[in-house]
Amino acid sequence: MFELIHEPQQQPERLTLVGSLTIYEVRQAHEALLAALSGSGEGSHWQLALDQLEELDSAGAQLLLALQRQLTQRQSRLEVISAADGPRELLDVLHLHSLLPAHPTAQA
Repeated sequence: MFELIHEPQQQPERLTLVGSLTIYEVRQAHEALLAALSGSGEGSHWQLALDQLEELDSAGAQLLLALQRQLTQRQSRLEVISAADGPRELLDVLHLHSLLPAHPTAQA
């Protein structure tokens, strides 16, 4: 099961991914992320919290890369501010830490 918590009142805006982000949830997650981004303009700053994400596979990682690419095209910034052990390990194994810059707390 996947859930997206969007906190637009915070600056920067925060997206918290909860549950699983695998091939089975990617479509739902994609729709939820598009809805969250729909009101954002150019130059916005987003924080991505992965500390409540229990499972992440390569399909989920690909969706995160697409999110990062879409925000970059809008001259917006995305930073991972926290990550559970499993998602952090996958991002490290796939060497995606360079594409999804991590806030120091995500590295601790």
